[in-house]
Amino acid sequence: MDDVFSFINTNFKWLSALVYFAFVGVLAWLSTRFVTRAEHKELKQKVITLGHSMEYVKADMKHMPTKEEVHRLDKTLSGLAETINATQEGISRLERKTDLLLENELRND
Repeated sequence: MDDVFSFINTNFKWLSALVYFAFVGVLAWLSTRFVTRAEHKELKQKVITLGHSMEYVKADMKHMPTKEEVHRLDKTLSGLAETINATQEGISRLERKTDLLLENELRND
């Protein structure tokens, strides 16, 4: 095998140089194309951390109301607001009547 390489190197220097440059080019391309082991470990750790964070978010979202529940609560609160307004109007009418009765009572004395 050594004889073959030495024969090619002595007789076909341009071919061995071309193969050498092609090999260096492939290595350069691979080094820019793929990440290093340290970067891969760092990215793997980030993905694991994001996975844990996503689990916490999903667990928190289970306790949150759905769209339908929020809509139902909104309708209930609207109904309560109308009821409170109607009650306030009734209280105002009663207050006016009470004031009139009190005035009449004070005039009679």
